[in-house]
Amino acid sequence: MKRRFAMATGIAASAMLAGLISATPASAATLLARCNTTGASGGITVDDFNGATDKINFSMGVDDTLADGHHVRIRLITENAAGTHKYWSWHADYNGEGTSTEVNSYAQDDSGIFYVGIQVARFEGSTLLNSCTKWSTAV
Repeated sequence: MKRRFAMATGIAASAMLAGLISATPASAATLLARCNTTGASGGITVDDFNGATDKINFSMGVDDTLADGHHVRIRLITENAAGTHKYWSWHADYNGEGTSTEVNSYAQDDSGIFYVGIQVARFEGSTLLNSCTKWSTAV
């Protein structure tokens, strides 16, 4: 009898706990994206992303990985509710192989920010030589 009561109590407690967990609001996610292309590697982190919002805080960086005389750049890409992509301004590293540039900033868009990504590229002057694009995933 005691065993049956203990099992019933355990099942009831589990059901209550499951109800409490499912009633808890969704927690914010950390978004990450990283991509590599010839001569450049970069990534972004967005903390406390709760889904559709009009402002995000982010950290992103780009590394120059090739001694080729070219410079590297990174930029934020966002997508709004209508599926329109916004390509934000480039951030460059002109210091050569083995160096990096980091950016800690925010992006605000009244049309909303639903998805976040990056574009990493290698340039000769203002000419884009090669690039990669990566959309973030929640971790």
